[in-house]
Amino acid sequence: MDTLHTAKNEINQDTHDKLMTIGSSVALTHPFIYEKISLLHHVHNRNINLLIMDHSIIPQSLVDGKLDLAFVTEPIIHKQLDCYHVYSERIGLIVSRRHPLAGKSCLDNLSDLEKDDLIFYKPFYKDQTFDQTIKCRKRIMTNQLELVHDLILHHDGVSFLPENTFQTEIRNGAFVHIPIHHNVLDRVVQYFLVSRKSELFYVDIFMGNGNSLHTSI
Repeated sequence: MDTLHTAKNEINQDTHDKLMTIGSSVALTHPFIYEKISLLHHVHNRNINLLIMDHSIIPQSLVDGKLDLAFVTEPIIHKQLDCYHVYSERIGLIVSRRHPLAGKSCLDNLSDLEKDDLIFYKPFYKDQTFDQTIKCRKRIMTNQLELVHDLILHHDGVSFLPENTFQTEIRNGAFVHIPIHHNVLDRVVQYFLVSRKSELFYVDIFMGNGNSLHTSI
């Protein structure tokens, strides 16, 4: 019986050691994040626990060991954590293919949106000063990317998002991504990878795109 208990403990410990918990304040379906997690799974054969979490609880979750790594869109400044800039992308306007603006090659006037409902994906808009300056019919703020998707799909609104957010829908023609003139809106979404001090796991996977900037505080 002692041998059996010892074996069970060793098996459970081995499983725990191979489990990596990754949190994110944005959808894990984003192509950049999805690619990194897929590589981690296939290249290093890791068991992965994925959690969508509010940005506010991620720092303490890392410190407490509940998370090993986390993706966020705002840098986290904490004496026990390291924060690395890993990716950036520019905001555009995403609309349904049936939307009147779908044929535009560039959005150069925000007055074109006055008759639209604007959908804001909350993780990208912590500072709401920008969205309050735009005249529109109605504003919808949500942290559910699936809701943003459905509202655009059913022609119930448009959204300021990076093109990669709905890459598949844009490729198959359901959605249209309209670049925005830099004089109208020059906004970039930045992605950061956060870990405990000196515990950045699998640097080859997460920092291997040549676009990283160490922003440790």
